[in-house]
Amino acid sequence: MVLHRDIFWLGRQWAVTGLGIQAVSRLEGKFDVEVLRLWDEELAQPLLSEPWFDKDDFTEALELARRRFSETPVRFKAHPTDEK
Repeated sequence: MVLHRDIFWLGRQWAVTGLGIQAVSRLEGKFDVEVLRLWDEELAQPLLSEPWFDKDDFTEALELARRRFSETPVRFKAHPTDEK
């Protein structure tokens, strides 16, 4: 799987993208974490047994992603007018 087009941070093994957190390697999206799951307490637990897993890089990506996506997004709101 290709990384999302919006890349906010790129680590050794993980990236913070518009999707959330994505593995940089060719893991075909199997371990990608969508924004809605960033606050799950046990995100790293299933990965700890993987021999390739870089816990420090994942932890940094998780901290940066939580900070980035905790901000309230700005949404476009059309101003109601009579103009057409």
